[in-house]
Amino acid sequence: MSADYRKIYKIIFRNHHQHIIQIKHMKKLIPLAFASLTMLTIACKSKGAEETTATTSDAPKGTAYQVDVPRSELKWMAFKPSGSHTGIFPIAGGNIYVDGDLITGGKIDINVAGLQVLDLEGQDKADLEDHMKGTIPGKENDFFNVAQYPTATFTILGSTKLDNDPLGTHMINGQLTIKDITKPVNFKAVVDLSSGMALKATAEPFVIDRTEWGISIMSKKFFDNLKDNFVNDEVKIQLTIGAVKG
Repeated sequence: MSADYRKIYKIIFRNHHQHIIQIKHMKKLIPLAFASLTMLTIACKSKGAEETTATTSDAPKGTAYQVDVPRSELKWMAFKPSGSHTGIFPIAGGNIYVDGDLITGGKIDINVAGLQVLDLEGQDKADLEDHMKGTIPGKENDFFNVAQYPTATFTILGSTKLDNDPLGTHMINGQLTIKDITKPVNFKAVVDLSSGMALKATAEPFVIDRTEWGISIMSKKFFDNLKDNFVNDEVKIQLTIGAVKG
């Protein structure tokens, strides 16, 4: 073998040997890299789980008060050109959290299926109640459809104190859910915490737009040529809640 061939052979052999060493070295590094990636993934998942737990476990500050059902109700008044109707929704239960002199959160369950019309009697009363509950075939969705949505919920998000306001001591901030539709609702209320063991909150009457919760029957927003045969979109609400320290 000539000197030139021996030189070329040595170069090829040396490069091939180095390549084998590099492959062996990479084989050692791959498991280490995989292990590091696995540990990083587990750590990220653990951190995410901790963050989720911290977020979902957040509860309002303060002392819990249980809603006293017999002392609580939601009054309503609906209007039309020929007059008005009044009634109530019973309160099914719930809780309110108080921290110092502030309401910090809570939930009030409203018994929609128990609605009552107060300004009518006899068959007229029964007919309007059945229509509003949606128990008349073909008219289930005109109003509340209690077979599908028997309850509504007012979720309290917090409150602020009002100074020298004749309409209330607090502004209550929350969300009202009717027929699985949730909208913000805020109102003034007189909140009495003076006993230390019980709470009474009486809302100043406030107005909501029923069409925002999918109740559009006889609304001029949705139907033309109603003339005077329409029902106002605005419904007046007054909420009274009694609660006792749990």
